[in-house]
Amino acid sequence: MSLYLTKSLNIPLGSSKQAVQKKLCKLMGIKPDSLLSFRLHKQSVDARNKADVHFVCSYVADVDTVPRNATPYSQPVNVTETAPSVSNKTSCVIVGSGPSGLFAALYLTRCGVDVTVIERGADIDERAQKVQAFFDGGDLDEHTNVQFGLGGAGTFSDGKLTTGISSPLTFTVFDEFVKHGAPQSILTDALPHIGTDKLKTVVASMRDSIMSNGGRFMFKTDVTGIIAENGVCKGVEISTNGKNEKLLADKVILACGHSARELFFALHGSGVQMQFKPFAVGLRIEHKREFINTAQYGKLFAAHRDLGSASYKLVNKCASGRGCYSFCMCPGGVVVAATSKTGAVVVNGMSDYARMADNSNSAIVVTVSAQDIAKAGFGQDAFSGVRFQQHLEQLAFKLGGGNFIAPCQNASDFVQNRLSSSFVIAPSYPRGVLSADLRRLFPESFADDIAESLVSFDRKIKGFVNGGVLCGVESRTSSPVKIVRNASFQSNIANLYPVGEGAGYAGGIVSAAVDGLKTAMAIIETLTDV
Repeated sequence: MSLYLTKSLNIPLGSSKQAVQKKLCKLMGIKPDSLLSFRLHKQSVDARNKADVHFVCSYVADVDTVPRNATPYSQPVNVTETAPSVSNKTSCVIVGSGPSGLFAALYLTRCGVDVTVIERGADIDERAQKVQAFFDGGDLDEHTNVQFGLGGAGTFSDGKLTTGISSPLTFTVFDEFVKHGAPQSILTDALPHIGTDKLKTVVASMRDSIMSNGGRFMFKTDVTGIIAENGVCKGVEISTNGKNEKLLADKVILACGHSARELFFALHGSGVQMQFKPFAVGLRIEHKREFINTAQYGKLFAAHRDLGSASYKLVNKCASGRGCYSFCMCPGGVVVAATSKTGAVVVNGMSDYARMADNSNSAIVVTVSAQDIAKAGFGQDAFSGVRFQQHLEQLAFKLGGGNFIAPCQNASDFVQNRLSSSFVIAPSYPRGVLSADLRRLFPESFADDIAESLVSFDRKIKGFVNGGVLCGVESRTSSPVKIVRNASFQSNIANLYPVGEGAGYAGGIVSAAVDGLKTAMAIIETLTDV
């Protein structure tokens, strides 16, 4: 008996297990009794032919012979289950409880490291209550919101687990998510997602695992600076309810997220080397979910029970040379109020696992280079991107008329450069919207790039422009700074480890989690008695 990974094969929607087994035997050239068992490995949807929408699947098969169209398969390893023990008492402070921070903490505590996770925002239950209260029209808590709190910014998103990185550590990330309550489907879906509703439970379970291994959490605590002596980090300075303290540690991991602007400034003031990092800004577009389903699957399969809400990925190379693309697509989701500062409007997308809300939404963003920032008048230093983000967010607040109302415009009116008298669909942004000229948010060339790209996308999805509503501003796509680190994952200040999306080394939940694991493993390797 041996395990083999099959080549991909087409599976019609609604196929029974017996039908799949028959196709597998034919693919591998084996008799039915030679196929001892099989399980789904990966599944994607092929909707290129709207008359024949089907799954494309690969399987792990247990067979008693050598098959065709398959390669030997070995089960991937979850590195947290093989983590070595540390005999000497090493302490580590982790700043931030997003994916990189949680996975670093999970690994280090299983190695026996004394871990303290410091989180600016609240624990998940209080965080969820405060976020919902803000959505419902209440006050913004600048410490606990969509950006800050247990789980990080990704908790209030779609929980997408797609990634462009190739690392054996991705299995550990997916396996741990499932063990902590994520759906089993994330192990097999080509476009896996957890959903905000389930992510809340997942991050709470990860918190509990870390604490059961001896880790501790300090919520609603600001890190105001680092403690460094002779170029070596010795700990962090913290503030809890106005009380300032020093917390010493052998190692400090910076997993602070892409919106930790005050901490970025403090780190720079302490001599931590930082630089500008390219990012993207734009708007979020909404369509009716049924429209996107029909556009992607065709009328025949748009409502098929085996298909989830449809997604899309669109890219355009603008005449200006910039790239414009869809980002963080949320099928059957809502647009959320994602600001972390008073006097600013930021939008993002969020979906529950079922993805059954009326609308589907996605960011439409253009890339921002250092040259773009300088030309727009925001300087050429490490924080020029931060200043540009702040400018856009404050301008969006003004265009919305205040009270965190988002400026909004039909996509067709944005292209035609005219105001919208009414909206073609009901926007889902929870704080309310106001018709505005969204071109005023951006430098003229940026607005032209978005308009050009919308027209290009309409050629790929007919009705994309006329059926869409835009709101802004989408400014927190990724960190606008990079905290420079060396091959050992340390900054120019020894024992200070910048990780994840906020430090400029990841671009989503999975890559951030992997970066946290890689850094934690590198720390363990520095301990001589492992």
